[in-house]
Amino acid sequence: MSATPNNPPTNKLGSGISERDVLDAVLESGYPLQTTIGNLLRPQFHVQEEWSYIDGDSGEPRTIDILAEKWLYDFSPELRVRPTLDLIIECKKSVLPYVFFLSLSKVSPANFPLLAGLFHNEEIAVTSDDDPSTWNLPILEALGLGSHPFKRDAESCMSFTQCMHEGAKAKLGGSEPFHKLVLPILKAMYHFQEVEAPHKAAMYFDLHLVLGIGVLDAPMVGVRVSANSHDVTLLPWVRVIRHKTEEIEGASHWHPRTGVLLAIDVVHRDFFEDYLYKHLKPFAMKFSELVIKHQEVLASGKGFITDMGKDPWKDFEKRLEPRRVSKTVGRHASLMKLFLQFLAGKTDRKKDST
Repeated sequence: MSATPNNPPTNKLGSGISERDVLDAVLESGYPLQTTIGNLLRPQFHVQEEWSYIDGDSGEPRTIDILAEKWLYDFSPELRVRPTLDLIIECKKSVLPYVFFLSLSKVSPANFPLLAGLFHNEEIAVTSDDDPSTWNLPILEALGLGSHPFKRDAESCMSFTQCMHEGAKAKLGGSEPFHKLVLPILKAMYHFQEVEAPHKAAMYFDLHLVLGIGVLDAPMVGVRVSANSHDVTLLPWVRVIRHKTEEIEGASHWHPRTGVLLAIDVVHRDFFEDYLYKHLKPFAMKFSELVIKHQEVLASGKGFITDMGKDPWKDFEKRLEPRRVSKTVGRHASLMKLFLQFLAGKTDRKKDST
């Protein structure tokens, strides 16, 4: 084993362990993979390896392999909402395959990817001129990103595991992959969302598009179960969907009756560059464009869309605009008109009854 010129003679391997032993231990760990992925990101991202977060259950500090951040804007003092892409990454290496039980249809939750940095990260409140209702729209849906190929095209699964050796045979393991891969990523994501919450008097915001990503140096096998067959396929990218559980109950998305769907992407190491530049980058750039276009709506958490009563589910983004005083006055006039129509109808019914 080579040594630096200033290495003291006492800094050496002891008996019973060789250079080969050390190298084998390094190769079997996930650290070379973590370094490889970090180096791949560094030309365009600020990379922090071994990023520290607080476990929401235990309150103890833990680390995630990589936090990578990229600004999606050119600085301007007039920009109230500054879009940023943040990747929270955990790397795992194994000779044994991970097995993903694929959903019959592709699923991508409305809150995927996670957003952080606004007063209201989940939804914006939308009013209209032809209906007294208020619509609470998921931000990415309101921006027209719900049908983007990045959200739509990935294979998804609700359950996955890893093969284990049992004598000469392989068997499926239990929940260990969830606890060692998915759960740490989700906890790190929600810690990130918490620490990036804006000051209560903030007028300018950093809006973070946060993706949790598991990078595997291991075979990835998808299984699609049907009534008549089990189709098995090697695939490099799966969106893992989980229903909200008590393990991360401190998350702001919890609903006491229905819970919420959470998602991370699991990607093979040799597909990661394609995932990053061919799939995620177009989505992130479109996100940036729309955030800058609708920054006033996002900063306030309030928007206005014409004709929501007549045509509520068409072209949100093209019709979305800030909620102005004039729009509010017009809406109040519309509500008053409906109220007067109601009173007139009530009076007419009284006349008819007499």
